[in-house]
Amino acid sequence: MQNTNVSEAQRNKGRREFLLLVAVFFLPIIIVLVLYFNLDKWDIGGERNHGDLIQPPRLLTDVALTDQEGATFRFSDVRDKWLMIHFGGASCNPECVEELYLMRQIRLAQGGNRQRLVRIHISTDGAPQESLRGVLEDHPDLKIVYADDANLRKVVDQFKHDTGSGPSLQSMYLVDPRGYLMMSYPEDYEPKGAIRDLERLLKFARSG
Repeated sequence: MQNTNVSEAQRNKGRREFLLLVAVFFLPIIIVLVLYFNLDKWDIGGERNHGDLIQPPRLLTDVALTDQEGATFRFSDVRDKWLMIHFGGASCNPECVEELYLMRQIRLAQGGNRQRLVRIHISTDGAPQESLRGVLEDHPDLKIVYADDANLRKVVDQFKHDTGSGPSLQSMYLVDPRGYLMMSYPEDYEPKGAIRDLERLLKFARSG
């Protein structure tokens, strides 16, 4: 007759194997959640995040926008991608050209991960003018969108947040693949800092 008794050592071994399996499965999820909600407290790689963390992360709601081709655009159209969002005018002055250039370089600096990023320019005063459309030659993957006054207010209200001087729009925003507004960068932000922020986020987040 086969002995069905299980020794204490065997039971302990079984528990260890089960706990190891649980840890392997859940550890990446735990890491992402900890980073997501504590980017302002953690010091990863000797640095803190360089952008302003939006806490709690803000889920963007869809608003009917129009892109440069005249098609309807909604944030959910690019769900599962990381978004780099810039607010600016319908025309593009030298300052605008520089800001879009920096955003492009930040994306390119991510190497193979750049395909996980979508750049969006939201015009705050109507359809893109010739000077703004002209930048598409150097930024073919840039999406330009605009809206009527009512819908534009709905969009702007979702992005404004207080960085110490009252609610205002910032120069650049990061939105995660689930549609949550995560971080913002002021007009004088340091591009190298934004590059490092994105490197950390893309490294630890498997989605997008």
